[in-house]
Amino acid sequence: MLKQRVITAVLLLPLVACLLFIPNLKLFSVILLPVFGILGWEWSRLLQTNLVVRSGFIAAVLVAVGGLWYQLHALEFFVDAQLPQQWYLIYPFKLLIVALLVWVLATALVLLYPRATRMLFRGPWMRALLGVAILAAAWLAIVVIRSFHISQDYYLGAWMLLLMLVVIWGADVGAYFAGKNFGKRKLAPIVSPNKTWEGVIGGLVLAVALGVTVSLLLNLHFEWAQLIIFVVLMVAMSVIGDLFESMLKRRAEIKDSSNILPGHGGLLDRLDSTLSVAPFFVVGVLWLELLG
Repeated sequence: MLKQRVITAVLLLPLVACLLFIPNLKLFSVILLPVFGILGWEWSRLLQTNLVVRSGFIAAVLVAVGGLWYQLHALEFFVDAQLPQQWYLIYPFKLLIVALLVWVLATALVLLYPRATRMLFRGPWMRALLGVAILAAAWLAIVVIRSFHISQDYYLGAWMLLLMLVVIWGADVGAYFAGKNFGKRKLAPIVSPNKTWEGVIGGLVLAVALGVTVSLLLNLHFEWAQLIIFVVLMVAMSVIGDLFESMLKRRAEIKDSSNILPGHGGLLDRLDSTLSVAPFFVVGVLWLELLG
């Protein structure tokens, strides 16, 4: 299994690098549309419902993401890529604030599972609504990150996305090896029995080390304390994203969201943390810039 995971990761890395650095912002946003269509298809498997409702959910995800793309196009965002000063009051960017609230709710659901989560699993509708909001907001957040200061430095947004991914991957890899070798105390035994507090600590240490290293290499002018707080928040949200998907999979009685990535499961299994981290990453970077 580990060998398969490594081989798949090595093959995917060049594709990820090409996606981040080669396309312009508009093409980048278009390439992401079918990716999120696949994520919608995988999320539909977690709804425990019939093919008609699942198909409707996938269509809703594509319409939501496509609608956001049209809104950005109408605002000429792909031309000047400038966030309005009060972006949090303007559609579609205020969807990022909605996403933060959705992930606060998701955190509560993970902590309360299974005692107080009946509404979530009473039919597919709540999970479908959360899925559309989470996927659409993540697409928007990723596009906004790629747009960071693009007129001054064309590749800065790509490097920032890489920083986000490095933090997530560092947390995942560190948690895997620390949990495997030192894990004793269960993090969330009902939701995900294999995750341990020792794994979380190991992931946090590696993520902070990698995040600081990449920030130094990119010459990002962040205060050390602010940067470390920022990375810790990203790691916490990556854990929540992972646990939330694990909770949905456990209830749906499936191990992986799909099997399109050998050794890794589905795209959703690999990007669950990215979905939760991306909106916080946008807001966190804007916060760091404001403080700086």
